[in-house]
Amino acid sequence: MKSTQYHHVEKNNTAKLSLALLTPEEFLKFWPGIEKMLDTVPHTWRHWTKEYIYNAVLSGHIQVWCIGPPPYAVCVFFTSISIHPAMRSFCVTWAGGSFDDEMVPLLEAGWMNYARANDCDEVAIYGREGWGPKLAKVGFRKDSVTWTRRVPNMRIN
Repeated sequence: MKSTQYHHVEKNNTAKLSLALLTPEEFLKFWPGIEKMLDTVPHTWRHWTKEYIYNAVLSGHIQVWCIGPPPYAVCVFFTSISIHPAMRSFCVTWAGGSFDDEMVPLLEAGWMNYARANDCDEVAIYGREGWGPKLAKVGFRKDSVTWTRRVPNMRIN
């Protein structure tokens, strides 16, 4: 299986940033680096174990996204889909690495597209206050310590 990729392309047709949803095979390749990243910030994933994360990605319960200037991934995100009685939510549950404001539009577009393709009603980002100014620019609102945005109903062919 090939990863799903989105690109921010410059006027000269070169990709300035690339966003990829890793396949399980790609995740296995990158797991040693992700594990090292997790080891540097264990307080940010206190509800999980590395064994759970590893198995949840391989079983499809957690998705792993990477973004950066091609061919490098400088920031990694874990996502999942939460199914509630009245709605489905695409949830960004963890982020680590080097983040740049220029990444927000590409992340927003990729995540909204993925959420729409998976019949989600909203995108919810669980994170720190620092996300506020970045996410508000693309329509998210603060909901407790969770940033949420409804998924538009439009389809793009």
